Order: sequence, then C-alpha cells, then structure tokens
Amino acid sequence: MNRKIKYPVGYRQFHSDANFNFQLNRWLPYWDEAEVRQTAAQITGVSSWKQSMLTSADAAKKDGRGLNAAFFYRAAEFFMSANDPDKMHAYDQFLTLFHAEFPDLKARHVNVPFGTGTLPTYIFPATIEKRDTLLIHGGFDSFKEEFIEMVDTFTAQGFDVILFEGPGQGAPLLEQHIPMAPEWNEPVSALIDHFELTQCSLLGISLGGYLAPRAAAFDKRIKRVIAFGVLEDFFDVLACKLPAAGRTLLTGLLHLNAKPVINALLKSVMVKDEFVNWGMDHGMHVSGTDNPYDYLLWSKKMSTKSFSHLIEQDFLLLGGDEDHLIPLHQYYRQIEHLTNTRSLTTRLFTKQEHCSAHCQVGNMQLAIDFIANWLVFQHNNNVDAATD
Repeated sequence: MNRKIKYPVGYRQFHSDANFNFQLNRWLPYWDEAEVRQTAAQITGVSSWKQSMLTSADAAKKDGRGLNAAFFYRAAEFFMSANDPDKMHAYDQFLTLFHAEFPDLKARHVNVPFGTGTLPTYIFPATIEKRDTLLIHGGFDSFKEEFIEMVDTFTAQGFDVILFEGPGQGAPLLEQHIPMAPEWNEPVSALIDHFELTQCSLLGISLGGYLAPRAAAFDKRIKRVIAFGVLEDFFDVLACKLPAAGRTLLTGLLHLNAKPVINALLKSVMVKDEFVNWGMDHGMHVSGTDNPYDYLLWSKKMSTKSFSHLIEQDFLLLGGDEDHLIPLHQYYRQIEHLTNTRSLTTRLFTKQEHCSAHCQVGNMQLAIDFIANWLVFQHNNNVDAATD
C-alpha cells in the first residue's frame, strides 16, 4: 500500500453507550481523535448518529481528507435501515473515497462466481517466499476494505492473502441482494475450487468465529482455522441482551413455534427502542428474512456445537474478557466443543493489554501479530512433520 495506517493502542471512552462507543473505537485508525470526540458529543440516538456522521463526512470530503470522509460515510451507513434511501449513497461514497486514497493498492480484484452472483475478492501476493494461502473474511456487518490494513502483516510472513466478502456481506448483500446462509462452507469451497488451492488457512472475524469453523468442518483443504473473535452461538448472543425472564419467555415461545406472538412482541419493542429496531432490521436484511421470528430461527442455526467435533485441523481461538457483544461463557464452551482438533491454541486478551474488547479493538495489532506468528509456527510444524 502507498500509505500506512496504524492501529491505535487503548480503548477510548467516546460515548456513554457501549454500542456507539465500540463503533467509534472500531474506525478510530482512520479518523482524528479530536474530531471523533466532537462528533460523538452530538450523538443521542441512532437517528442523530446518522446525521452527525454525514455532517462530519461531508466536512472531511470538502477539506480533501478522503480517508477520514470515507469512514465517516461508512459509519453513517452502518446504522441506516436497509430501506433508507441514503444507505447506498453512503456505501458508494465510502468505496469511491477509500480507493482514491489507495491508488497503488497491490492487489488483483477477482469476482468469483457463486450461485446467481459473485464473491468479490482482493488477492495480495506474499512479499517473501510463499508459505501458504490465507483466506480472510469478516462477519455480520463488515466490508472487506476494513481489513486491508491487516494484510501487510501476513504477506510479510509469506502468505498470499485472499480477502473476500461472502453472501450477506458487503457487495454481495448491498449490490447483489444475496443473504447470508449458515452453510458458510459453500462460498469458501467455491473460492478454494476457483483458485485451485490444494490447501489453505482460513481467518474469520467477529461472526466469522462461527463462519470459519463451519467451513473448516466440511472442507478439509482448510488446514488451519482462526476464529478472530469467538462466536459459539448467535442466538445466545441475541438472547443475552434480554433480562433472564425475557430470555426464558423468548426461548419457550420459539420452542412452541409461536410465530404471531413473537412477531407482535418484538415489533412492539422495535417501535419503542431504536437499537432493537435497528438490530432486528439489520438482522433481517443480512439473513434474508422478513419478520423477527424467522430471523431468530435463522440465528439458532448459527451454532458451532453441532459440527465442532468435525474440525480436525489446527485451530486458533481468540477472545476478549470484556467483549460487550459476546458473553464470555461462549469462549469456554467453544473450547469444550473442539474435541478432535489436530492442535488447539486459545488466547483470551485482557484490559491490561488494551485488547479485551470485541475483536480486540483497542490493540488490534497485538492480536494480528499473534495470529501471524501462530500461522508461521503451525506451517513450519506441519512441514517438519511431513518430512520426518
């Protein structure tokens, strides 16, 4: 790349709401901290988030600060409804401004056929003698461009990197209207077939902590799998936001297939709570469902328990002990499920390391370096074992 972005160290307190505060920290590498604080001060809810981010985006664009503007547009798009007419404009602005800042991006762009659409990929060659190919994908709400900065760490260690978006992510969702399916092995296998890989490693970020293990369980050409953020049970993630009585009620109603009751209850909450309204709307958009009940049924399929025993590869599991999105018990439950891995390495990052938040936002480079070192070790270990 023709410019270098550094991941800041330290999880800032920008906003009293944990959800807003996380997103403000998430994109901090691409912003000026003082400007973020000014923008954050204007945010009182989801609606004001959108307007505050668009105002900052327009100002940065006018000033010629393309990268700042790109990620303010990205942030604005994040909390927009799928039906918001401004959503695609913000997405297009993000892509246009982002790529204008990286005119010398050393990557091939390949659209891989999949179903009725394509999977967009960036291919970055290793900058030293090649060890392996590493596939990288995000999770529930990321774009592939957000992960380009981490690529240099892996290419410098001898890994060709294929960075891609699958169904329900980025361009496949917003441009091609292809929702996400729990069977993540299908798009990953399509990529492996297309690039004629006999083996590779796979890194999944955030919800990728479910998606990547799912792919590895059913495609043994994946030799090493990294869950960059545990996600053992997506329905549990959603249900844990409710009081205990609410979780019990919701689980019981789902067991009874009480679709009209669940839809009525959740829609009444959506009217009153902006965050619930956005979360359900976004979830239905990603999953391709049109009502809360079907979205929750979809989320129940996103559990690693049923297939973790099929994972026989080397496995790296990362977590943060203050993750506001993923309950800590999922980290330990995922470890219990992985009974047949060739090797299992786990790493729970802490507040003292500034790395305890979701996906290690606050000190992402520490986690990325740990992953790269693990990949090199596992690759060398496999090579040595094959030659003994």
